[in-house]
Order: sequence, then structure tokens, then C-alpha cells
Amino acid sequence: MDELTANISFERFVDMPDFYGSGAAKYRLAMVKDRDDFLDLFEGAQHVDAVTYAETPELMVTMLTDYGIDSLDVLIGNSEDYADRVNEVSTARSLVELRQEGRLTIRLKNQKTVHSKIYRIVMPDETVKLVHGSANLSRNSWEYHTNQISVFTTTLGSQLDEEFERFIDEYRDTYSSRTLLDGLVEALESADSAEEREERIEYWVGAGELDVSDIAAMNQDATGDVMAVANNITAVVEDPEMADETVAFIEEPDNADRNVIAPDQESGDSDGSTSSDPDIGLVESDHETGLTETLDRPRVRAPDEKIRMGTSVVDKDVADDLGGALRNRGATVEDHSITAPLSAYNNQVQESTKIPVMKVLPETEQLVIGDEEDMILVATEDATPEILDHCLSTIEAYIETVENHGHTQTETAVMAQMYEAFLYGFWAPFANQYAKALSSPSRTLDNVLQHLYIEGKSDAGKDKLTEYILRLVSDNTVISGVDADEVGVKEIRGIREWDTCFPYAIIDAEKEKIQRWSPIRNYWGDWTPTSVDQPCLIFTTNDKLPKSEFRNRMKILSMDVSFPSNPEDPGFHDAQDDLSEVLEQRNPIFSYVARRMLTEKPWNSGKGTIEDVRRIFNDFYEIADREKPDYFPGEKPAEKQYDTGRLKWKRDIRGGRVTFESEPGAITANFDREDHEVYDYEKRLDKRFMSDKSGRSVYIGAPEEFAAWAGYTVEELLDNPSEVSSSDEVSMTSSGGNSSESEGSEGWFSRIFSR
Repeated sequence: MDELTANISFERFVDMPDFYGSGAAKYRLAMVKDRDDFLDLFEGAQHVDAVTYAETPELMVTMLTDYGIDSLDVLIGNSEDYADRVNEVSTARSLVELRQEGRLTIRLKNQKTVHSKIYRIVMPDETVKLVHGSANLSRNSWEYHTNQISVFTTTLGSQLDEEFERFIDEYRDTYSSRTLLDGLVEALESADSAEEREERIEYWVGAGELDVSDIAAMNQDATGDVMAVANNITAVVEDPEMADETVAFIEEPDNADRNVIAPDQESGDSDGSTSSDPDIGLVESDHETGLTETLDRPRVRAPDEKIRMGTSVVDKDVADDLGGALRNRGATVEDHSITAPLSAYNNQVQESTKIPVMKVLPETEQLVIGDEEDMILVATEDATPEILDHCLSTIEAYIETVENHGHTQTETAVMAQMYEAFLYGFWAPFANQYAKALSSPSRTLDNVLQHLYIEGKSDAGKDKLTEYILRLVSDNTVISGVDADEVGVKEIRGIREWDTCFPYAIIDAEKEKIQRWSPIRNYWGDWTPTSVDQPCLIFTTNDKLPKSEFRNRMKILSMDVSFPSNPEDPGFHDAQDDLSEVLEQRNPIFSYVARRMLTEKPWNSGKGTIEDVRRIFNDFYEIADREKPDYFPGEKPAEKQYDTGRLKWKRDIRGGRVTFESEPGAITANFDREDHEVYDYEKRLDKRFMSDKSGRSVYIGAPEEFAAWAGYTVEELLDNPSEVSSSDEVSMTSSGGNSSESEGSEGWFSRIFSR
């Protein structure tokens, strides 16, 4: 620790100890490079007052135990979600015990960020260390910064000490109005047994019975009422063939396309008029195409329906926050419950998560989305060949903008992976049904229920693709994803609490951020059949692949294509016109996918996931008597059929940008590329190749398997492969080497090298 020490005098503080000299104190200016050196200042303290940045509540426990501090009172100046950072029951238990013993007070800021870092450290010998500077208790600060502090040493109760304490009190009075654990401590004090106390702590952390947090528990109550409403409504339309009319409830019959009289209503007065306005009628979906006689997807309005959430067993602060937000939307908040209009609840979910309420109801074969006062249902009938032909042709027209306006060397691969993204989006709402069917102690759900990771350049069209998928899944009620700048760990955790299965799409996410969002790695890991539903995650990114622990949880699609992105670019306006024409086409394809999924319930087989939607699309092509395009991934996932990592390696091998040398039982690939570029090549190799990167080289421990994958023999790779034709040089192949693309009379490689 680099430091400067001195004795300094204060004219104002005349009562400073005589052994310092009149109005003097010991002073130390120090450069602090390690957090342990900084924490040594606190060791053995009788009491510590602090205003600082901090990240983990666990550190507060450590300071009071490992550093022997008797008591700590700290204002956390930076955190908006400090309570959410308590992840372990043992940590929560320790925090509660320290709080109840009077040893720990953690104050939470109530308005703007408090950037100050000041500490008052009272030692047993009645000396006081008064510290200020840049050093805080945040891990990020110590990993990336070097800090500086000033330390004044005086005696307890001196004027300097009192003035310093006054500064701290002013921060507390002005910028903090609540402390961590208030609601939990109050609930624990009313617990009737040690078991109930422990359960209450587990529930607060989100690891207790039902494995849900406080907000999730309240949402379970709410969505139970949503499902009850949906069950009542869908009973009218669950079997259209047996009904005289297919109807949906609306608030204002005059706005219906036509009105019908309910069977139990009076037929009318003697003059032929009805005694009251009918309360049922038809409301068209935004995706109604006019190609069928009945609605593709009926919409239901239930504005007078209410949802109720119990609050007696949840944290008071959590209940107050949600109750306050809903009260502004017309809710009634009572001692142990919140009662709100369905529309208010739907709006609150949308505001809190940026996605709507969505529930799958297998019992009534319905899928419901909350939108203002509307609930959107699946198609009322099976699709006709005409409607399927329309739906499929619209999706193909979107994908074929790659062919018409994109610039790429892997055209078929890009279009296939775009189609794969549609299949994932249509499967995603049913992921919780698959989780229930597949959940077992021997299976890692995170490896089965993967997130979607769409990589590509900034002009690859990946964001627009994702937004179009969201439009189709939501009947045009969701038109965009969530900006990655608005997402953090708090948001990732939060979407798992609101009991919705609508896909959560994060747009333009940087891989460094994704890798910091720790809940992603075990997103499904603690899911249980009694948990609330949680949405699948979709990422679009300009970056390459993330670390392996994240790649294992992701379905990775590559959009190696560039579209005209500026008005000055050739073809820009034509591309925009063609895209607009596709987006304006009504396409209720998801309503028919949902109908098939809910009637067949393929998750019960415990085998497939996205493969079930792939099978449905194969059936759709057959019913429509429509030829499948070459790029349609009808047999296996597009990322397997068109291995973009393999294509990158083959391109560099053929172009002479990588050479190979022999190792004992292995080979090493040496790249003529920058070090950071080689990372991406190594990441795209299968684990079976036992690869490892070092500088601009990649060690490959399974040379025969790698050579076969690349389309060569080991001998060919070692003997100037740029001059050797690979076994499938003119084909764009699958990872098995069986599929090919012959765009016109030119093969893929001949097209590349003729340009």
C-alpha cells in the first residue's frame, strides 16, 4: 500500500488530544490497490458507520465475522436492487440474526445515487479512524480500479469526530428512508415456530416451498384468476362444430361484427325488440385473413373481471410496492389482499417485464395473452389448405429477402437458420409444458430447454426477424423486444416471477453483458412443476460466441448476411418496400401451431422440443400441397444441417489462412489471423475434437475426427491443404456431410473464389 503520513492541525477543532498537539490529528494519504488491504482498516472495530457503494450483502456478514467488527451501520449509495442480491438462505439467515442482535443496519437509498464513500471506524481503545476517498465495497471497483483514501485518526467524541458523524447522519436523513430486511424481520417476529421462521426466510430468498419469491407467489394467485376467466370464456368456443355460433364476449355489443342472442335470454318483447342489449358477439383478430369462414383467432374482452392476490405471507415491502402500483390503476389494497381489474394487472405485468401475460391452458386447449382487456385465443378450427398456403408463403417471402436483397456467401445456410428461428419462436410459449414433462433429477433442463442466440452483423436483419416472430406469436400486440441497455440481473430474475411464458427477447445484447447475467446459466435449473411459468430467452447480438458455460445453454443461429441499411445503399428502397409488403400480410400461422400443440400435447412423450414444431410444419406443407423450399430445415435443426463453424474453418483452410503441423497424437492449426479472431474459430469446434487455443494456434486432440469434419484426411491437412480439393469442396454440407447446395450451376466454393 503506497502511502503518505503526516500530522496536521485544525484551527477549528481546538479540543483535539494534547498528544497530537492543539487541533491536530494523525493523517494518512494512501493508494490502495487491493480490497483486503482496505478492509484491514476495519479489523477489530467496535463500530463502523459508512456511506459507500456495495454489491453483495454477503460482504456485510464477512466484515462482521471474519474481521471481528462488533457492529456496522451502512448506507448503500448505489444499489437499486440490493435485496435481490441475497441469493442464499444461509446469507439471509445470517443477515437477520445480525440485524436482530443490533449488530447490522443496512440502509437503502430512496432517490438519487449517493456517490460519496466515507467511513467512521470506532476502535476499542476509543480512537476513531475517519476515512474518505474513492475506495468502496464494490467488487467491480477493486477488479478494475486503484483507489485512494485519506485517513484521519482522532479520539472518540472529538469535534472532528462529531462533525464527521454529522455528515453521515445528514446522508442517512436525506437519502434513506428504509432498511434492508424490514418486512422480513417483522414477519419473523410473528412466526409461531422455528419451522415457520425458517420457511419465512426461505420464502423471502425465493428458495422456500413452491420455490417461488414473494412477487411470484402473488402472481400465482393472479394468474389462477386469469385462467379461471379464460376457462369460462373458452367453454363457449372449445368445440365450434357442436355450437350454433362461435362467439366471444365483448364489452360493447355495438362494436361487434354481428350480435347473437344467448340461449337463455328472452327472445324479445311483443313488438319484436329485445328486452336488453345482447352481451355476446364476434370480434375479429388483427390476423384475420378472410380466407376462412370463422375467426382465425377470436379475441375476448373481460373488462369487469377481477384478480385477487393474497399478501398475508409475503414480504410487506414487496406487497406495498405492487399494491401501490396497482392502486394507481384502480386496484383495491386491503390488509391481506390486492384486488385489481384484469386489465390493470395485465398492464402492470407489461410495465414490469416488457412482455405480456401469456398462459398455456392444456385442459381447455387454449393459449391466452393479456393485452389491455383482451385475451387472445388459438384458432377455432383446423387450418384449410388455402390458409396454410397463405401462411407458409408469407414466411417464405420474409426469408427470401435474403436471396433478393442480402449479400452473403452462405445464402441457403442463412435462410435455413432464419426459418429455424421461426420454429423456435413458435415453440417457446410451450417450454414450461416441456419442463414439466422432462423434469427429473437425472436431466439438466438448461441443456434441453435452450435459449436462442442469434448472431450477426449490425445490418444482418436479426433484430427485425426477432420482432416479426414476436408479432406473429402475439397477434401483433408485441412489436419489439427489450433493449439490452434496459436489462440486468434484476430483470432476468424478475421475468421468472411474473408467471408468463411469452418469449423475452433481448435486442442487441453484448456477450460480456450476457456472461454477467448469472441467472442465465441455471435459468431452468430450479424449475419445478409447481413453480410459476417463465419465458424463454432470445438474444440478438453483433458479437461472436460467449463462453462455453453459456454456449451449452443456447441454440446458436448465425445470420452471416448484410442488407442495405442506409438510404444511400443500392437497393435500400426496394428492400424496404419488399419487407413492408411482407409485414403487412396478415399471418395467423401461430394460432394454427398452437391449436395443433394443444390438441396433440406432444410434450407428454417426453422426447422432443422444437422437433415437435418442425413436425407440425412438415405436416402443414403436406396439407397445403406446397413444395418445401430447399432451405426449409425439415429433417434436423438448421444449425446442425448447415454448420457455420465448419464453413468458416473450410473457407480458411481452402484460402490458405490456416496451416497444420503434427503433434504427438494431435495436430495444431496455425492461423494467419489476429489473436482475438482465433478465439471464435476455436469456440466453434465440437467438444469431441478436444481443442485448446494458444495465441494464434488451436491444438486439436482428435485429428482424425476433425479432418473428417473438415472434409480432408489428416495427411491432406498437413500437406498444404489450400492446394488440395476437399472431399466436398463444391457443396455446402451438413455436419454429417450429406446435404448440398448447387445454386444454379455453380457450387458454393466456386462462387466464393470467382468473386
